[in-house]
Amino acid sequence: MPIKPIDLQTLFLQMERVGKQQHIEKEGAVLQQSLHGAAVQKKNDETARAVKAVTDDQKGAEAVKDEKNGSSATPQEGEKKKEPESGGPDKETIKDPALGGHIDITG
Repeated sequence: MPIKPIDLQTLFLQMERVGKQQHIEKEGAVLQQSLHGAAVQKKNDETARAVKAVTDDQKGAEAVKDEKNGSSATPQEGEKKKEPESGGPDKETIKDPALGGHIDITG
């Protein structure tokens, strides 16, 4: 399909419009990218300048104290722990005096 002179005339007339459209699309992408970069930079600056709240360690300690005082299951657990300890004296514990006295550093 050969190109006729009338087709070239039509193409040349629309060439300026197509060029402007492509230029606008390229500039729009660059503009959008720069706006996004500026927004990210602004957010980073705000987070860097923001004052961070200090966590209070005393609140955690109070919660532990409240659990000990207010829990009815705690004495029961304590009684369960005391039972195995009372059985402990029946068992004989053997300690080796040479244990840990020799260290092999040869590898």
